[in-house]
Parts: sequence; C-alpha cells; structure tokens
Amino acid sequence: MIRALVTNGRIASLFIAIILVAGIGALDSLPRMEDPELTNRFATVVTPLPGATAERVEALVTEVLESELRRLEQLKLISSSSRPGISVIQLELKDEIMDPKPVWSRARDLLDDARPKLPTEAAQPNLDDEIAYAFTQIIGLSWQGDSERRLDMLNRYAKEIQSRLRQLPGTAFVKLVGEPKEEFLVSLDGSKLNQLQLSPAQIAQRLRQADAKVSAGELVNDNYRAQIEVSGELKSLERIAEVPLVMDPSGQLVRLGQVAEISRQAQWPPAETSLIDGEAGILIGVRMLPQYRVDRWSAQVKAQLAPLQAELPQNVKLEWLFEQEGYTQTRLSELMENLIQGFVLILLVLLLTLGWRNALIVAAALPLTALFTLAVMKYYGLPIHQMSVTGLVVALGIMVDNAIVIVDAIAARRRAGMDAIKAVKETVRHFWLPLAGSTITTILAFMPIVIMPGPAGEFVGGIALAVIFALIGSYAISHTLIAGLAGRFYRPEQGDSAWQHGLALKPLAAAYNKALSWAIAKPLAAVLLLSSVPVLGFFAAGKLPEQFFPTSDRDMFHIEVRLDPSSSIMATRRFVDQLHAELIAHPDIDRIDWTLGNNTPSFYYNLMQRQSGTPFYAQAMVKTPHFSKANRVIPELQKRLDEAYPEAQILVRKLEQGPPFNAPVELRIYGPDLDQLQDLGEQLRLVLSRVPQVTHTRATLSAATPKVKVNVDEEAALAAGLTASDVAQQLQMSTTGVVGANLLEQTESLDIRLKLNDANRAKTNRLESIELVSSQGKGIVLAAIADTQIIASRSVIPRRDGERVNVIEGYIQAGILPSVVLTQVQDRLAEQGFQVPSGYRVEIGGESQKRDEAVGKLLSHIGVIAVLLLTTVVLSFNSFRMTAIIMLSAFQSTGLGLLCVYAFGYAFGFNVIIALLGLMGLAINAAIVILAELKSMPSRSNQDVIEAVNSCGRHIGSTTITTVGGFTPLILAGGGFWPPFAVAIAGGTLLTSMLSLLWVPALYRLWFKDKTEAS
Repeated sequence: MIRALVTNGRIASLFIAIILVAGIGALDSLPRMEDPELTNRFATVVTPLPGATAERVEALVTEVLESELRRLEQLKLISSSSRPGISVIQLELKDEIMDPKPVWSRARDLLDDARPKLPTEAAQPNLDDEIAYAFTQIIGLSWQGDSERRLDMLNRYAKEIQSRLRQLPGTAFVKLVGEPKEEFLVSLDGSKLNQLQLSPAQIAQRLRQADAKVSAGELVNDNYRAQIEVSGELKSLERIAEVPLVMDPSGQLVRLGQVAEISRQAQWPPAETSLIDGEAGILIGVRMLPQYRVDRWSAQVKAQLAPLQAELPQNVKLEWLFEQEGYTQTRLSELMENLIQGFVLILLVLLLTLGWRNALIVAAALPLTALFTLAVMKYYGLPIHQMSVTGLVVALGIMVDNAIVIVDAIAARRRAGMDAIKAVKETVRHFWLPLAGSTITTILAFMPIVIMPGPAGEFVGGIALAVIFALIGSYAISHTLIAGLAGRFYRPEQGDSAWQHGLALKPLAAAYNKALSWAIAKPLAAVLLLSSVPVLGFFAAGKLPEQFFPTSDRDMFHIEVRLDPSSSIMATRRFVDQLHAELIAHPDIDRIDWTLGNNTPSFYYNLMQRQSGTPFYAQAMVKTPHFSKANRVIPELQKRLDEAYPEAQILVRKLEQGPPFNAPVELRIYGPDLDQLQDLGEQLRLVLSRVPQVTHTRATLSAATPKVKVNVDEEAALAAGLTASDVAQQLQMSTTGVVGANLLEQTESLDIRLKLNDANRAKTNRLESIELVSSQGKGIVLAAIADTQIIASRSVIPRRDGERVNVIEGYIQAGILPSVVLTQVQDRLAEQGFQVPSGYRVEIGGESQKRDEAVGKLLSHIGVIAVLLLTTVVLSFNSFRMTAIIMLSAFQSTGLGLLCVYAFGYAFGFNVIIALLGLMGLAINAAIVILAELKSMPSRSNQDVIEAVNSCGRHIGSTTITTVGGFTPLILAGGGFWPPFAVAIAGGTLLTSMLSLLWVPALYRLWFKDKTEAS
C-alpha cells in the first residue's frame, strides 16, 4: 500500500478524488441550523376548572394529576402552579431520555385515566409537548388602516397560512399565538325565561339534548351494514336558534331564538393577545424539521406563501418578524471566516517552520481532513451548526499534528540518505503506534463531552464529535496520503536556506539547549521549578468567578412584564400600550412584538414556554440593529423602566447560552404551610433585594388577590325557589357564561356559550343588582337573598415534586455573574443566622444548580474514560512510569489553562471546563511524542536525551504554533462564548508545550536515571 501511494500517482489521485466528492457532497446536503437542537424533555399540562379557588384547584385537579403522572418512571421533575380557575403542571424528563415521544404518549394515556377522578366541571387536561423548541420563523399577520379591525378575518387568513405551511415538506410544527377564539354567544333574556318558568340550567340542558352528535348505532344484516344517524346536529347559527325549549300556555312551541340573541363573535375576554408593532394581530410560529437546510427551507416557505400574500386585502399585512436563516448564515459565515483565517495562519507557520515543500505537503492535510470530517458528519447525522463548525475550528491546529510529525520524519530520513519508499516505510512503522496512542488518548479526552447526557451535552457535543472525526481523519490521511505525497515529492535540497528548511532561529535554539542541559543535569530542581507554574494556575482558579454559560451575542433580547396577579388582560393591554409607545421611540430599537397572557413564540433555543393562562403577564421580542447596541440598551432600559413604572415588575433580559433556567439566582423553600412558606420567602426576598447587583426579586408564592364572596341566605333563597347551587350557576351565566354545546365547522369545534344578558360583571357594587331567574316564574335580584363582600384569596399555590414550595427568584444586572450574587446572599444569610423551622428546608436553584448538574454529568464518566486512557498509554509504551509522566503532564496542563483564563480575566464557565478536557488531550499528545523519541534512544546519556528531545522539538513547536494559530481567530472574534474557550486551549497548549520540552525530559532523567533501557 505504501509503495503504491509513493510510486503510483493515480492511486493517490483516486483517494483524493473520493474524499473530495464525499466531502463536497456532504457540505451541500448536510442540514444547517444556527444552534444544536435540544431534545424536548419538557411539557405542560393545562387543566381549567372555572370558578374554583387556588386551594380547590390544588386539591381537586393538581394533586390528582400529579399522583397519576408520577407513575412515569422517566420523569425527572414535576412542578405545578394552582391558580384560581386553572392548573398548570410542568413536566421534565430525565436527561437520559433521547426519544421523548413515547413518554409523552404514555403521559396522555395517564391523563385520560385520571379524567374520571376530576370534577365534572373541569376541562379535559391538555398536554403540550411543543414548548421546548424554538421556531425557525415567526410570521406576523396584522390589520392596517383606520377601519374597524376584523380579527375574525385575520383569524381565517392565519388558519389558511397554517394549513399551507403544514403541507410544506420539512415543516415540523405550526402554531398560532394570539388568535381570537371564536364562539357562538347565546344571550338569554332573563325576563322571558321568568315568564316561561325556565332556569338557565334547563336551557343548557335543552341545548345539549338537541345536539345529536352521539352514536345511534349501526344496522347490520346478511348483506350490508349502515350507520344510523339522528338528524338535529347543531351545524349553524340558524339551527341553534331553532332548538325547541317548551310549549307556552297557548300551546305554541317556544324556540331558543325567541328568548335569546344569538351571535358569532370572538371570546371575551381573550385568553391571550398578540401585538405586532403595537397593533393587535396574530403570530404564526413555524418550525423546520432538523433534517433540512434552513436556507433552502426558508426560501420554500416564502414561495409557498407568495401567492396568498399577493391576494391579501390592502388592510391585512403579512410580514416576517423573525427568521433564523439570517442568524444561521451570519454565524456560520463568521465561523467559516475563522476557519479560513486559521488555515492561512497555519500555512504561514508551516512555511516558516518547515520550508515551502514540506509546508505545502502538510497543508494538504487540512482540506482533506476537513472534507473527510464533513463526510463522516453526514454519515453520523451531525448537522452543520455553530458547535460542529467550531469543532472544525478547534481541530484545525490538531489536523496537521500527525502530518507534521510524519512529513518532518520522512524529510529527516531522506536527508540522511534513505530512498523514498524506505523512508516512508520506516517512518510509518516507527510512528504508527505512538501516534495511534496520542490520537486515541486525545479522542478519549473529548469523549466525556460526547457521552454527557442532557441538554448541556447536546449543546456542546457537536464540538467534540467534529474534533474526534477530524482526529480519525488526520491519523488515517497522514499515514497514507500525506506519507505517500511526502515520499513522492520531497527532495533533499542542498543548503540551509529558510525557504527550503524553515527558520532555524539559532539564538532561540541555543537558549533552549542551555535550559534543557540544565534540566537534564539537575532534574529534581527542574521538575519542582517547572511544576510551580501550573500550581499557580490552580491557586488562581480559586479566585475565578463561576459561570454556567456566557450570554449570547444576539441583536435581540426579551422583556417580561408582570402586573398585580389580579389584573385582567385588558389592564395588561393598557399598560403594554403605554410601555410600547415609550420603548419604540428609543433610537436603538428597531421593532417590538408582544404576547399578552402567554409567552411569545420561542425565537431562541432555550426560551421556555411557562406562562400559559396568566392574564397579568406579557412578553416582548425586541430587535436592535446590532448586538453591541442590545448590550448597551439592556441596562439602560432596566434602570429607566424601574424608575418609570414602579407598579409593575419589568425584566429586560439578555438571551442566555446553554440549557434554560427560570432565573439566574433561585432559593427554594419547601414546607407544608402556605402562610409559613410566604413568611420565610419574604425574609429571603428581603435579603436578596438588598444585594446591590439585584434588579428584581419575585416569590412564586405571591400575594393574595381579591375575591367577591356571595353569602346566600338559604331561607330566603328557598322561599324564592332557588338553592345555593342555582345561585352559583346563574351568577356564572351572568358573568363568564357556560358552554352548553359545541358546533363543528369543517375541522374546527366552536363553543356555544350561554349567558344571561345582564351586563353586571365588572363592578362588585352592581353584582347585587343581578336579576336571578326563579322556578316560580318571578325575577329576584341577588341582593334580596344574599350579600357580598370582598375577601383575600390566594393567587397561586406552587408545588415541586409533590411538595409545596416558595421559589425566590433573583434577577441581576447585565454583565454580573450569578455566582457572585449567590455568594453575597449566602454570606448575608449566614450573618443573620437565617434558619427554617423543622419540616422546612431550603435549596439552591437557578444557574448554580444547572451548572452543578451539568458538571456532575460531564464528570460522571471520567473514571471509565481515565481507565481507558491509562490502558491505551500503558499498551503504547509498556511502562507505568512513562504513563505516569504523561498523566502528570495532562494534569499540569489544566493548571496552565486556568492560569491563562485568570490572566485574561474570564470567568470559570462550562465552556472553560470543556476546553480543559481538550487541552489535556493535546498535552498528552506532546508528552507521547517526546517519550516516543526518548524510548527509541540507543543509550541513556545526557547528550542522547538532548538530541532525542531536539529531534522532536521541531514538530512539537510547529504543532503548538499551528494550534495557537487555529484558535487565534476565535480569540480575536470577541463575544462571550468563544474567547474564554479559545484562550484556555491555545494559551494552555502554548505553556504546556514550552514546559513539556523541559519538564518531560527532566522527569524522565530523574525516574530512569539508573536504568540501561528506557522501559
């Protein structure tokens, strides 16, 4: 094989052609997206229970459903919020679950099993498992002009768009947000009902009985079968009006249309509302399947909607509010620029260190290995996104390591007089095992990132996979194609010109040889002195602030608004209108789009949907011209809005990298008594709010909301022919109304809501004037049989894993690390001697908990990886002492990487931990190459050690500089995510290589001093 690659250019050309075709084909067909797709391990279960207090919702709905759902063994966390009239349960699966669809299917079955245990007035529990994915596009449909806003027309167009996009190949999910829920309103005339002696409950029963949507059986005989259908199904407004109620005293049939006004209208008040640039509209979130390229799919979406857009009336506007494609192209273009810059830097380094001929041969390994990596990514199913492309950038300097060693060794043998074939064979035979060992150990160093479960592993796993694929390709290509090219094209040249052999740097070489001679002569002193440098790094690490992931460099951010829990969605709308007018006037804000009563559709991969059914909540998606302007605007707006709107809690939040969390700082208090939980929570919240860097605090067990209590005089009610249950039903009819039936319109089911036409529902002083319908045919006002009073009612009861909990959330200033704030809070609590009573406990949540979980998952497989790594090294060298030298070198490299992070002033984040794992692999590489040369020495004299180290110093120096060169564009690119990562690896590699060229031979001299053989 080696002979053929050296002598037969056609075979080498065919191999190169195969790699080119496979790599370019993969580049064209691989899916493209901005960020890695995280497995959907989150779902929300929403169950309305109209009219119930939070306590009743907790007891009758939440506890029942939680008990049933806990049968899911895949469940990691179940948390809930029981609010007046609605139960919201949030589910999170274990990190090991990679295919959640069967689990969610099982969860739906369990909810169906629990349905008979719920109150009859409770709605069917609805499980939404689409909350954890970001939308690829968000489209806005709004009304333009001064004419009356036809939200019903917008709704029909939105549904048409939804239908067309669902038919488009590559579309995974389409969601409408802010769509008006249409219904048929039956407004009953109370006086006419009194005359007919009909109660509203009887009307509702007549309506349900008239709706013949139930099975009437099936006719079957020896020849055929046929279904039986009873006519009378509610199909139109006219059919609703024709529903018979009762015979009047004159014998005439009275129909529903004679005692009620029937109309089709939007549900009021709406559950949620969307504002597009300040105007009411509908948001359409569209998500792409991960197997598609976002640029091509986005073009297909626009082509699909172009005919409809051309047909829209002038007062209906269709616009794209968010497109992931632009961010994907920008992010990938930046990374590709980094890749090209790194390639140019590496080529320049190779020209300076190896000479032009060897540099070009080694440089050929870069595109070949990159294309090989893309081909393997295609086979494996790893898309092109910022993490996988970054993996290529990380691997850039490593790609040429094997090639440098092989080409430099072949060149040395050729200069010594060997013929080409023998030089190549000898080099491959000598280096295949050490380089295999170094490649495998580097792969093992990145393996914890690959096998790390959970969202953090899914987020950064692409980096490690791309590096591993590149390492495999680098080893295979270097020992075959590159070795063959070196044997075929390298010519021993006369002279010592730098153009031919690279820069000699004789003063630097002389200084190094002097230092090496001292290290060999005094190995113990050299080892102790050199080891002190990484020890400084470990000491410096104790002063580094901790961080999970840095914030994102995005030209978007989001604003969350929370009013008093008693606020209606109309009050929220008035407040948002006022806030929007002030914000949109800011010169650095391009546009703002709002969602009220729910979360805005996710436009970033870790924005969670957790605010379903909250009329006092609003969230905005804010766009600025550039991420630098967003970074400047966020703290400015936070301070200004806090001063201008003290009646609301307004959070101006940057987009975060990594797995999601609710708040940067969280303190959770568990216990049985709600009053005690609230009191303890207030104490914690007070301490948290006094930390200067904290902008807002929030307790999930919030203050009470007002409730109108109706005290019925049962004797007076009985005399009027009413019971307390009748009063409650009729009050509901007069306020929110009751859904009596539904009407099927094509594929949509519309509610038919019955409501007494009394308008007294907004003011409590008019509630008593509501006229009730009695069975005696007389109208009676509520004040005659009851009195009303306003009392306090709990607005929410939060639970976590079946326990009542009060979560104190702390939101901090932009640029402040959560770990710094958390440390201050813990110190202040310790100073105050804060303690909780027996039966209560406090735990830390937020970013700190997520970070600890991720680090624990990352390190959970370290033991197995370490054993495999040790086994590889021991088998490569057949020496435990050499293995110890290599492992100590790897350990020291982490201290050197931390020293670089400290020197540059970065935080100790999860990205730094990942970088340190990669750095350890590179340090092992350098140590293996040095020890391989030392092991091959014919004797052990000091001069032999110096010559052996010098023989590999050239390619170690070259590989170190190329590695640093490959990371330089990431360091210079700026931002919060990549510079700390690149500094840890590049700076650590530089220091590790410098120390290894002295420390490894010194320790070798120390440990092998009295041996006649190296092993």
